[in-house]
Amino acid sequence: MQQAHHPAPREATMRCASLRGLEPLLARRGIGLARVCAAAGVEPRCIADPEGRLPVRRFVALLEEAARLSGDDNIGLRLGCGHGLDSFGPLAEAIVNAPDVAGAVTNVSRYFALHQEGAQLELGIEGRNAVVAYSIRDAGVLDYRQDAELSIAKMLNFTRALVGNRAWTPAAVYFEHPEPRDSSEHRRVFGAPVYFSQPRNAIVAPRELLAMRINGADFGRLAQALDLAEAQCPAATPGDDLLARVRQQILRRLRAGSVSIEAVAAALDLSERTLQRRLGDCGATFNELVEGMRFELSQRYLRQDHLSLTEIGYLLGYSELSAFSRAFRRWAGVSPIEFRKVACS
Repeated sequence: MQQAHHPAPREATMRCASLRGLEPLLARRGIGLARVCAAAGVEPRCIADPEGRLPVRRFVALLEEAARLSGDDNIGLRLGCGHGLDSFGPLAEAIVNAPDVAGAVTNVSRYFALHQEGAQLELGIEGRNAVVAYSIRDAGVLDYRQDAELSIAKMLNFTRALVGNRAWTPAAVYFEHPEPRDSSEHRRVFGAPVYFSQPRNAIVAPRELLAMRINGADFGRLAQALDLAEAQCPAATPGDDLLARVRQQILRRLRAGSVSIEAVAAALDLSERTLQRRLGDCGATFNELVEGMRFELSQRYLRQDHLSLTEIGYLLGYSELSAFSRAFRRWAGVSPIEFRKVACS
């Protein structure tokens, strides 16, 4: 019997409008956009049209290469600071015509795939605060600092535009990635405490903000915008597979300091046995995924020479440096110090 052929899943994509302003930022550093595109494996003509779409993995790689080649560690942050509501394209009408801030955020979250597939925008209430969190669900994308900072900076501008106050500041800002060597620009941009190595990328505000009315909202135009979004938004988008969701949950819990299959299964609304079986169907085990992610992240962190080995071990969920060192030698065949000497030379 001939085995059924299953086509490869389509890659998650996003609108190239999110790269608007990148070329002049690079030019200030004497770097051409074409050079960055070549390093990231992107054709410059693919990003010339704001409504064109680029695979999310390529988009993330492009921003990381832009930061590396320009020497501007905050290029994603700067890029996001220059984006207004119009950068959301067709979604902008569903934002500015919502009755209140909560409605605007809900509309963006529900139809976010129109702007960016394979990503998630979540609104939650935690005590007296509203928390809007952003994450990429693609199992192959773990290191997306520049994209995360672009997205949270854009969220800051989004909120300021809705409340009509360009000086508005959040209560706090969270980022998944470790603190960079210099984070003063982050504090200046957000005007709020900024915390790194957190389980999520998020902006935090008093929950009362959600009830603020949006001036000039037109409910007729809102209805048209939502009808259009409903018709154009795909029912299912790339990045929703089980392995991606498990890896995302593992990543969050590594940064929180504790990873267990019980907690991950509960977060996915599955029993532990069902999760084990479904992972087995994918040719994976939970422990293999945890160890694989620890090894992958450890290599990325060791290349950031301002992070101490103790801090890296903590970020990976190890309470003692010796445990991390033993694990890394088992994975790589060399010690973390030896790996860092070669990687950072």
